[in-house]
Amino acid sequence: MTVLCITLSCTDVNDGVMDILSNVPSRSADPHLRERIINTAAQLLATEGAVSARRLARQLGTSTMVVYTHFGGMDELTRQVMRRGFAHFGTELDRGAVTDDAVADWMTYLWSYRRFALREPHLYGVMFGPGLAAFRLGDPADLEAARSTFVSLLRRIHACVNAARWEVDDVTTAGEAVWSGVHGHTTLELTGFFASVGRDPVRSYSEILTRMSIGLGDDALATARSLSTARRRAVRADRAEAASPAGVGRSAGKQARSL
Repeated sequence: MTVLCITLSCTDVNDGVMDILSNVPSRSADPHLRERIINTAAQLLATEGAVSARRLARQLGTSTMVVYTHFGGMDELTRQVMRRGFAHFGTELDRGAVTDDAVADWMTYLWSYRRFALREPHLYGVMFGPGLAAFRLGDPADLEAARSTFVSLLRRIHACVNAARWEVDDVTTAGEAVWSGVHGHTTLELTGFFASVGRDPVRSYSEILTRMSIGLGDDALATARSLSTARRRAVRADRAEAASPAGVGRSAGKQARSL
């Protein structure tokens, strides 16, 4: 009797396993687990700066196979985390109605910006972290996901100009300045800076919006009225979120973001 001996290296075995995992039919994927994977990956990326399939599996209490079953690999999972983040971000920003007070609408948009970041700090950290430039240089779906939220901001700036409230020569540059200001404040707030020095982040955020609006050409009294309107809208949105099923269990301090 002839005995055939086959010697496989660890690399051969691993490559074979990866081939099998990459060809697992998508219909075997559990949509609920998929959401959990994306959310957990966002948290690990934001808090640890990187995440491996093994680290993610340990956090989830599963095997590494689930990553390849649902996403085919870590690169695609990271892209999905960012795409999902920008989709949710855009929904939050565009929730406000368009009214006859364009500046109040713009401010409402920016209160929503802050609300999203405070509610989803891990996801926000991933979206606007070091991977943003590489993400935007990816495929068209990546670019559109990231670009759409900025375009939404530019539309609101255009509306303020069209309402004769502001004078802006370059809307894109104005949008970059606004984005930089609110992102900087929000990032500081997420670090706990304002709480550590005993300062009120709502007051300073209101001041940023006020100074921006006046600097872009608005009348100070008109800006104050628009700010009051936007603050009332933001408080109502905070309270509605706190009363929602998703908001139950969050601390009162974190919910009252715009008070």
